[in-house]
Amino acid sequence: MELDRQIGAAPLQDRWTVSKPFVEGEGALRNWIARALAIAVAALSPGALAADEGPALPFAPGPGQGLFLILTDIHFDPFADPVLVDRLVAADVDAWSGILASGQQAFAQYGSDANYPLMMSALDAAEKLLPQPDFVLYAGDYLVHGFETKFDAHAGGGPEAFADFVVKTMTFVSERLQGAFPQTPVYGTLGNDDAICGNYMVAPGKLFLAAVGGLWAGRSEHPEAFTDFGVGGFYVVPHPTVPDRDLIVLNTVLWSMNYQNRCNPAGGDPGAAQLAWLEWTLYRTKLRGRTASLLFHIPPGIDGYASSHGSGACRSDVTTFLQGVYEKPFLALLERYRDILQDGYAGHTHMDDFRVVATEAGEPVLLTHITPAISPIYLNNPGFGLVLYDRTSGAVLDYATVYLTNLVGGRRGEARWAIEYTFRDAYGYSAYDPGTAALLARSIRADPAVRDDYVTFYPVTTASTNPPIDGENWLAYSCGQTELGVEAFAACYCGD
Repeated sequence: MELDRQIGAAPLQDRWTVSKPFVEGEGALRNWIARALAIAVAALSPGALAADEGPALPFAPGPGQGLFLILTDIHFDPFADPVLVDRLVAADVDAWSGILASGQQAFAQYGSDANYPLMMSALDAAEKLLPQPDFVLYAGDYLVHGFETKFDAHAGGGPEAFADFVVKTMTFVSERLQGAFPQTPVYGTLGNDDAICGNYMVAPGKLFLAAVGGLWAGRSEHPEAFTDFGVGGFYVVPHPTVPDRDLIVLNTVLWSMNYQNRCNPAGGDPGAAQLAWLEWTLYRTKLRGRTASLLFHIPPGIDGYASSHGSGACRSDVTTFLQGVYEKPFLALLERYRDILQDGYAGHTHMDDFRVVATEAGEPVLLTHITPAISPIYLNNPGFGLVLYDRTSGAVLDYATVYLTNLVGGRRGEARWAIEYTFRDAYGYSAYDPGTAALLARSIRADPAVRDDYVTFYPVTTASTNPPIDGENWLAYSCGQTELGVEAFAACYCGD
């Protein structure tokens, strides 16, 4: 998400100041103290005894089971150490690691995107936790917020130099992800900040998509899948492990409420083109007797923050992530092909959450897991996901969130990453699927103890005293887990 876009009546740079401080009130203070204690306990737990050793695996896969990783929203900031920027601009990407490692930075802190030490610490932790995952998913936003503004301030050089630096940065982050897992398939999708043209303005048929498509194709076991990547940044590949399954990767930025196609207005309607492609892809997948998983950046449904921090009447403040002209047919496709779709993975919110797509009759049919960000810009702790799944059916059996317990004042080489929680241990369900997620959403609304866990886990046990979700606005976020339409969400949250 972008710092300067409007969220309801409040710009995003003010999103942490428009609500009451979390420490107001006795109950909120108890929650904050509980979170602080949880961080301290995690830092001393057996899974995180020594700095940079990383936590122990929380799962022991049984026969026919496997593990994979999900990371998202690194938002790597190559400008974080201004002294190094000129050297980065002049150097080939192959030299960047050496240049960046020469800096003396501590971890980027709350309110900032990930610098080199924080990004590499997260990749170090993921690699140490699971050196050979079955595969790795990356749910988008490789590049720092406000890339062009930072480039103009620290480098300059005109449009061609800017475009070159964007592509080099995208290449660098992609190569670091693949380099952490050299024997593992790594598949990514684009976020709203991943563009040359500007935030929410990736341009079909232009340089950026062509460059990224060529980069990813060169590192894929299925380079042919990226032949048409330049059209809109979407593609489909065979699932790395599950038989007769595909991984469909969407560019949901094209459907965003904030999307603008300023850099190629003659390119038509890329959002409609992606819908047509998705319908054909799902039809072909079903006809071939295959199933599919989905990966995208922006999830469907309601923006909980915008909807709970507007200045108008509750109903009028309800804000969707995606434009209705695209979201409604998208959700209809998900319902129509519910027999071949089982799981989806997203990022964008920077928080730990999920969305459940249901039929008109209320039957849960598709679960989308939202992985927390590496970037701590929205006051979350850096985190990523570990998933236990069935290699035959693809069913998700459990997942864990892994997080950095000592962001404040921490450095690479001193990092303490820990298992924050596992779904089964925290909530008591034997599997993580649409039905259990829907039950959990209802429990969050009905049971204060379950709600407290959700409020803690959502911003990844943040040490911030003013996190995005608290005892007053939690209902907006919980309603958004299952009520994806405006009317249904308003009935849940606004009571009308």
